[in-house]
Amino acid sequence: MTKPRMIIGLAHMVLLLAITLAFQVPSNVRFRIPRLGGSIIVESIPTIHSNEVNADRKAADRQLYQRKLVREMKQIRHDSQKALELLGSAYQHLAIPPDEMQTNNEIEWSYEQLIDILYRDNEMILSDAEPLPFVIDGKSISMTIEVLCRTRNIYAAMILLKRSVDGVIFNRKLREKYNNHTGVFWYEESDNNELTTIYKSMFSMLGRVQSQSQKNAERKRPSAVYSNLTLHLLCDHIPSVAQIQPGLQLYHAALNALGRHGSSEAIRTLLNRMQMNTNTTPDRMAYQIVISSLAKCGQCLDAIQLLHQMREKGFSPDIGCYNELLIGIARHAGRHQSGKNSEQNPISWHKLALEILQDIESQSDLAASISDQTYNSVISACGKEKQWDAASAVAVKASNSTIFTNNIGNSENDDRASSYFCNLETFRRNGKGSDAWWEIAEYSCDQRVLTVGIQPHRNPKLNGMSLVFYQDLGGNRMKVGRVLLKNDVMSRSYLSSIIGMEVNAKVRGEGLSKVLIAIWLDICLQTESFPRAAVMNKPLIAFVLSKFGFVPDDGGTKCVLVRLEDDGNDNQFGLYSPQKSLDGALSHRVLRTQSIKLLRTLPDSSRQKGVDVVIKTTFHHPHKPPDGSKDSDKMQTERNVLKDKINAALNLSADTDVSTSGSAAMTYFSSKDNLSKAFLFF
Repeated sequence: MTKPRMIIGLAHMVLLLAITLAFQVPSNVRFRIPRLGGSIIVESIPTIHSNEVNADRKAADRQLYQRKLVREMKQIRHDSQKALELLGSAYQHLAIPPDEMQTNNEIEWSYEQLIDILYRDNEMILSDAEPLPFVIDGKSISMTIEVLCRTRNIYAAMILLKRSVDGVIFNRKLREKYNNHTGVFWYEESDNNELTTIYKSMFSMLGRVQSQSQKNAERKRPSAVYSNLTLHLLCDHIPSVAQIQPGLQLYHAALNALGRHGSSEAIRTLLNRMQMNTNTTPDRMAYQIVISSLAKCGQCLDAIQLLHQMREKGFSPDIGCYNELLIGIARHAGRHQSGKNSEQNPISWHKLALEILQDIESQSDLAASISDQTYNSVISACGKEKQWDAASAVAVKASNSTIFTNNIGNSENDDRASSYFCNLETFRRNGKGSDAWWEIAEYSCDQRVLTVGIQPHRNPKLNGMSLVFYQDLGGNRMKVGRVLLKNDVMSRSYLSSIIGMEVNAKVRGEGLSKVLIAIWLDICLQTESFPRAAVMNKPLIAFVLSKFGFVPDDGGTKCVLVRLEDDGNDNQFGLYSPQKSLDGALSHRVLRTQSIKLLRTLPDSSRQKGVDVVIKTTFHHPHKPPDGSKDSDKMQTERNVLKDKINAALNLSADTDVSTSGSAAMTYFSSKDNLSKAFLFF
């Protein structure tokens, strides 16, 4: 038995040796590895004999490695040094030596310094040895530039652009010298496309990077350095150095960058240049990009002029472009009334908004696409300039529109539209502009006195309103929190939905969450509205809502909320789900603001102290609108139960809204009718 086995084993070894000899490489193919600064090192790497198979394998390996590199890049957000090291380890010709890596991102580079990086004399030299071209990985380089943009590392981004262009030029020279060499795997078909992707990323960075050393007011000024650099790259560097004829994609990216800077003159110059070339004649997208970007950075008048120019060329913007312009106009409206505009003839922004709305309505294809955002922006512009009649007319038009979702009865449209602006005047106003709020009530308990106010959103029809809470501290008012609300009407019953809540970090841990929600619920009872909750992603708010009898709807994630001992990281609470992993269920901002740590398992000390909460779902309250199955007695009972919970949370008496000890009280500054008009319209 032993001999046959030995013979079989020997036969297997001979067979394997024969296969190995059959595929043995008869010669070596040389690969070029670039050395930073110019010269090239030659290494011998054995490959399979067939050049065609070699090319296919290397193309597949390259794509596989690029996908892996992109996945690793996505995990890097604000670490520019790590991103550069990762890219340099993958592609040696893009590696930046430590002594050249600029880690101080606060340096403000001049136009001349940045241009000098592009034209440094470090050309990659061809030798007599057999070379291979560089790999130009546009996606990985673009993702690295995105990280550099977040950290404002414009220096390193310019170096990457320089080396990418040098790599493409190097590859072109290789093709000229070894055009008939069949043993080289070329990437000429994708080089220009990859380089175009890199240029687009640079334009995006130049449009978004801002000077951190400037004051907020100065950040909005056009950046001459980045605008001039954008024009130089597009008009000089791309056609002359990279030897690529820029197409509409690059022009669109450059126009967007210039628009973000508010460089209207440069935009007009570039549009005229595009007009001179039949291949890059300004299209509809080019005009929409500059109008939207100029409106976002506050250059609304220039955007309107380009809108007229666009219409003269026979193009019509889509509703999204019009909305961006109207949002910018609404943002500027009313500024001259606060003394910030010293012009003798201030601009009537609301008239411009009304004219644009009329222009939209005159186009049959766009009239059907008018959105809530369109009407809300026009209403906001009129309201900020105290043009109540014009605002009311637009509100009536919006209410009659089939797409406007917050109607309140056809017979009351006119009165409701007027009350949109007038009902709050019953109450005392504080602040100006978007910071304005109206005092509606006061809650006092022991040494704490909270002033409760209504603060409409800039577009209240779409985004609702907030209840804001201020406390007097030594003669100064401090905002201690707010409750975000969206009110609606259903079957002639008013609904008030809580969307979210914020508590000032200085007063967290003092039990204010329960107090703020109790005040909101008390206002709901005062105005005969029914409370409910939108999709709730914050565990602490979901826990407080459950204390007032809210019931989660189906589809949520059941969790256990526990209070943690001091872990040294300011995490006061832990969240654990026995059903599934919570990774990615909550944003980093929610975890940070609520001092929550996600747990894999419950700590032994917390197993008896955890409370059940449900997140990622809506909530309803037993005190809800009648549906035909509930009688009035049952509804009154549910209302009384809720009122008792509110009184307990606010330490109020059930009859007099004054605590039994006389230290707590809830006082409203107007009648229930006025409160309902101001609270329920939004």
